[in-house]
Amino acid sequence: MDLDVSVNGQWASTIGAILVERNIPGLPEVSENIIEVAGRDGALDFGSSYSPRPIGLGFFIAGDDYDKTVGLIMRMFNIRRGQLDIVFSDRPGKHYLAQYRGTMGFDESAGNRIVEIPLKMYDPFPRLEEKISELTITKSPQVITVDSIGDERTSAVIVLTNIGSSSLTKFTIKNEYKVE
Repeated sequence: MDLDVSVNGQWASTIGAILVERNIPGLPEVSENIIEVAGRDGALDFGSSYSPRPIGLGFFIAGDDYDKTVGLIMRMFNIRRGQLDIVFSDRPGKHYLAQYRGTMGFDESAGNRIVEIPLKMYDPFPRLEEKISELTITKSPQVITVDSIGDERTSAVIVLTNIGSSSLTKFTIKNEYKVE
């Protein structure tokens, strides 16, 4: 399978750019949240958090019109487009939200037709496509299990809407977590 990347819904292969390199660290760097106090040895630790995650992409320019294809790549990753929605063909459904950061590297010398694009994810984890389901509550009490299908456990967002004309009374929402 050829590796490809979509940027805001446009696949790089459609403009003559073939994705040949992808550098995404397994985890982002860690920022230590500490404070040093005068007159006290060591530091106070307030935990750690993840830093923005860099992404590096390398494209081989196919075809005869090198300059035109490089121009299309520049347009695709233009900083004025803001945050880009990046999806890789071998990771469908995972959306990497990143912005162009750094300097685009390219070499027009004979034989080298690689263009390098540096990106940064300020929210360092990809997002999965939303899976929304609707359920009509027909009996009381009714237990509904809500699971996160993402890489990281997260609380569910539950929206209740009364589509009837009568008011609901004695309505209770109970939140019980299973500890595993």
